[in-house]
Amino acid sequence: MKKHLIYIATDPNRAYVEAGYTQDLITQSANLQFHSSRNVGKLPKFNRIVHVEEFASFDSAQKRLMELTHFTRMQKERLIRKHNPNWLNLTSSSTAMSSHPALRVSHALMAAY
Repeated sequence: MKKHLIYIATDPNRAYVEAGYTQDLITQSANLQFHSSRNVGKLPKFNRIVHVEEFASFDSAQKRLMELTHFTRMQKERLIRKHNPNWLNLTSSSTAMSSHPALRVSHALMAAY
């Protein structure tokens, strides 16, 4: 069974927050790191994934992604702080992804859909 993951990424200064979809969180994190290091313009340099939700189906993941993209910045910040108050990078080697409270939220959300 494929995992369908919705994530929220941010830049080092937390100035920008953006939601996205992936099936492989580690690869997505590496892509964000790579593109942020090569980006020399005024575009945001997303380099940290600070919130993740897992879904069983693609449709439910896309529905949640649409919700998150319509959230205000304050709503996204509340969601992140509720499960990851220090805005830690959930894909770093020092963070145990499977035991992190921000990842446990996904199972409760899956039951709601």
